[in-house]
Amino acid sequence: MALGVGGEAGFEKKRVVGVLHTLMEISTATLSPAGINYEVVALVAIKTALRDPYNVLDNWDINSVDPCSWRMVTCSSDGYVSALGLPSQSLSGTLSPSIGNLTNLQSVLLQNNAISGPIPAAIGKLEKLHTLDLSNNTFSGEMPTSLGNLKNLNYLRLNNNSLTGPCPESLSKLNGLTLVDLSFNNLSGSLPKILARTFKVTGNPLICGPKASDNCSAVFPEPSFSPAQWSIRLWNKQSSRGYCFWGKLWCCLFHHNSYWFACLVAI
Repeated sequence: MALGVGGEAGFEKKRVVGVLHTLMEISTATLSPAGINYEVVALVAIKTALRDPYNVLDNWDINSVDPCSWRMVTCSSDGYVSALGLPSQSLSGTLSPSIGNLTNLQSVLLQNNAISGPIPAAIGKLEKLHTLDLSNNTFSGEMPTSLGNLKNLNYLRLNNNSLTGPCPESLSKLNGLTLVDLSFNNLSGSLPKILARTFKVTGNPLICGPKASDNCSAVFPEPSFSPAQWSIRLWNKQSSRGYCFWGKLWCCLFHHNSYWFACLVAI
């Protein structure tokens, strides 16, 4: 009987050691050679770049070794940061490029805040990401072409920001998209062929393409007159849109929602 008890005790000891070994593997997987958790460093950099009036990120502590207990942070079963959920928290400031170091992220929800500045190109390093919602902020600048690296992306919401420039052609490489909402920004140019079940671009009066209100051939017609002369031609009287050439300048003029818009390009 004593041998049986001893055998059971030995087995239990080995089991405990095995569990501890597994936990150590999980905890050290995110440590740098200096013993610093790189996910902690990345999250604290994100916190530092944001203004947090209600201190919702108060327990994001650089001295912590495990961010999985932090508010608004979700970890996977193997101990990696898999989601950031910070919607409607009155956050402002900018989004740190350090978010690209959280390479196990699957979901980023930062909608309904007042975060400004560019969308960091480093976000394209998050190859496991399936949901990215930055809607209803004040992000500006162009959409990073690195978004085309998010091969597992299903949901992309960048609507109601101040993004400018073209929609990157790289998005056409993403075959798993279910929803893309780019509405109510200041995007311009032609749209790439994006394979998404739902694709919204309303509220971008300078954009054109199959999903836009204007066909590209109508918005940017081939000039048929000498650029040395001042000329203007309306191609759609109902929407009051037109283009002109003045010397080496190409311009467009249109009326939308009681406002006049103009663009000027050197040729």
